[in-house]
Amino acid sequence: MKILLACERSGGHIFPALAFGKKIRRNFLQQDIRKELQIYFFVTSAHLKQYVKKENFKVIGTSLNFRNLLVELFWRPFEALYLILKIRPDKIIGFGGRDSFFLILLGSFLPLETLIYEPNVTFGRANRLLSLFSNRVLRGFDLPEKCIKDKVIGIPLRENIRRIKKSEARKTLDFNDKPVVLCLGGSQGSEFINKTFLGFVRDSCCDYQIIHLSGYKNFSKVSEFYRSVEKNKFIRDFYYNIEVLYSAADIVISRAGAVTLGEISFYGLPSILIPHPKGGHHQDQNAAYFEVKNAAYTLRQSDFSFPNFSRLLNNLIEDSNLRVEMGSNSQKLGLGVSFEDFCNTDNY
Repeated sequence: MKILLACERSGGHIFPALAFGKKIRRNFLQQDIRKELQIYFFVTSAHLKQYVKKENFKVIGTSLNFRNLLVELFWRPFEALYLILKIRPDKIIGFGGRDSFFLILLGSFLPLETLIYEPNVTFGRANRLLSLFSNRVLRGFDLPEKCIKDKVIGIPLRENIRRIKKSEARKTLDFNDKPVVLCLGGSQGSEFINKTFLGFVRDSCCDYQIIHLSGYKNFSKVSEFYRSVEKNKFIRDFYYNIEVLYSAADIVISRAGAVTLGEISFYGLPSILIPHPKGGHHQDQNAAYFEVKNAAYTLRQSDFSFPNFSRLLNNLIEDSNLRVEMGSNSQKLGLGVSFEDFCNTDNY
């Protein structure tokens, strides 16, 4: 059996795909099947290719050093056809994005089983069109409107995502019992969120502790700023053992990507969400889903108010009852699914 997992170039696409790949491999090995299993990952990020290879998967796909729609529209269809004819997969699972679009589209016209996974509230542009052709549509959010192809499976989390006692996580970071604010901007960081949070740290008189994942582009400036900040703090560009950080945190400030929201929900944390202004507004819809459930505050970057941001964050830091209420609402959403639970469920 040959299975092809087709991903975009960001971690938000690749991390769920890795959970699928590991689930397929584990379930296959547990069954008494004499056929050989081959799992291929179509990945176009040169950096994340190495990450996937470390998990012992076959990695394919051309990494371009730039994004140009015309060039990709010319190159990707021929690449997709070549790979399908070369590998001859039995099943293709797509995880959104235009890099993997033609693999699913061409596969749907062949005698192959094609599935797409959409972790967001609303379809991205690629998945919206592919949903018309795919055999099945797997959804992250549980929405009232579903079509016959839809199946809700939640957001599968990375294997290392697990709950740790708050006291143990804080001991690892050398933190005390004061509130902990976790600021992050996704796998690549967010310059806007970094600047906003640094402004809050500079002006605020609240007593709290800081975890800040800046992304590699802004790390030197962010780390330089914190040298003069006299608070308990943990500053990194990226941190793989993020289960320690979530377990230690009381409040999260972040974008509203589906994977991040799955993690926030899994740990039952209140959050202030600043959706990415690009990407088809799907992050706006994700954040609105949390806000209407009273699990998060949403501030849009296009009309951002720093005083409002400071007021909301100060309230969360100072009001433990508010944190408990919003955190409970976040956990009740049940969006994030642990790796073990995902692997032990026949959910597609």
